[in-house]
Amino acid sequence: MSTETTPQPLYGGWRRSKTMGIATLNSGQTVVVVGAMLTPIMVIILGGPLSTLTVTVPIALTVIILTVWQRHGMPLMSYAIGRARWSLANMRGETSYRSVFLPSPEALDLPGMVAPTRLIRAESSDGRGSTGLVWNQRTGTMTAALLLNPAGSLLASGTTVRSQVSSWGDALSRLADEDGVQMAAVTLQITPSSGAALSDHVRGRLDPSAPPLARQAIRELVDGAPRASAQMAAWFSLVIDPAASPEKPAGPAESAAVTLAALNAVDLSGAGVDILRRATDVDIKRLVRGAFAPADMDAPAAEIEKLVWHEVGPVAAEDEWTHYQHDGYYSTSWVLREAPRKLVAYDTLLKLLAPGQFTRRVTLVYRVLPTEEAQAVVEREINANDARRQYRERTKRTSTRRERVDAAHAERTAEEEAMGAGMVQWSIYVTTTVDNAADLPAARREIEKAGRSSGGLRFRPAFGGQSAALVVGLPVGINPLL
Repeated sequence: MSTETTPQPLYGGWRRSKTMGIATLNSGQTVVVVGAMLTPIMVIILGGPLSTLTVTVPIALTVIILTVWQRHGMPLMSYAIGRARWSLANMRGETSYRSVFLPSPEALDLPGMVAPTRLIRAESSDGRGSTGLVWNQRTGTMTAALLLNPAGSLLASGTTVRSQVSSWGDALSRLADEDGVQMAAVTLQITPSSGAALSDHVRGRLDPSAPPLARQAIRELVDGAPRASAQMAAWFSLVIDPAASPEKPAGPAESAAVTLAALNAVDLSGAGVDILRRATDVDIKRLVRGAFAPADMDAPAAEIEKLVWHEVGPVAAEDEWTHYQHDGYYSTSWVLREAPRKLVAYDTLLKLLAPGQFTRRVTLVYRVLPTEEAQAVVEREINANDARRQYRERTKRTSTRRERVDAAHAERTAEEEAMGAGMVQWSIYVTTTVDNAADLPAARREIEKAGRSSGGLRFRPAFGGQSAALVVGLPVGINPLL
């Protein structure tokens, strides 16, 4: 007897978007470096004394070093500017939030980037019931969500996995044809819990008239189950800009209709996930409240329904440089620094999504480029690669292996786009939440270890933007890819 094994599908070829520049520098960094190099020369040409070189040269060298050297995958210049801006905001008190002391109407706002949002209930005419929509009054966008039930794929065959991944790619590609779609995001929140919930759930449903052997088997299974388990909530968020649609809605009601139409066009069949329902306003309140206070994720529906929009957020919050403190909880977030350079299997995120000791939320953010924009991006990338190649030829520098691989990926992307494939910009945000500041170091180690085990994904802390990174994964319409 012979058995055939289907090879495990592998995926890769991701690359960071690059612009024209010298060596590994982008356009902005190149301008800064060239400007710093020319400044001392221009000072002398314009008639400045030679003694000024003792001042301009050290300053120019400092600017060049800050621009070229990197920390956590970003130039030291960007890191220093970000730190200075956060310090200034901290001195002004802009990193602190106290809803009880805010004047009206600011007291009815959520903190930070979600302050201009409002939650509305839209009733659909197709009999699907109400849908919760988050309206950003500053940008005009509206956000809707689908509650998901992910299906496990660890025991699925390679053929099934390839089909699911292909279906997910098709679902994203179809969003490029939907006018007004700004962003799509998939979020999974894993909250640790005790095994008591499982035990109570099963024991309360045992049929007394069932055969004794069956009841005994169920009891043994429950008793043998792990004492620690986890609850998983998953949702798909869609951010719509109604003003970009052909209908040009005149008000919130028409904008809500455009948003619901775009949500109805989302087809996730075959992608390894079941759609439970469209998120109602109560569901969105629960998801947002569960981010700021994980203990309320399982609160009764009646209590969640009574909350008004500003009450789902914290009463007090402090946006620190390395973490975010909100109502007795402490959250710290990371953002993707670099995608895997090697080919990875479909389960590369398994370690990151596995239950841990602390609450974590993982969000994959997608921006599907329209056909015209995708073509322009591809051409820009190819032109940037050609410019780098010509620069290496003029300086007689041999390209590195990494540069050759990156150029090959850019060429392959251009070929696939020319044949009709869609182009997606994407990133990953990870947030972990604890109820004791002393647990923050352990929570950081847990996420960093899981990230290193996820097929070469590299993350960096969201320095100075912890409050913003926390709300990116919520269905409130925050788009970090614009």
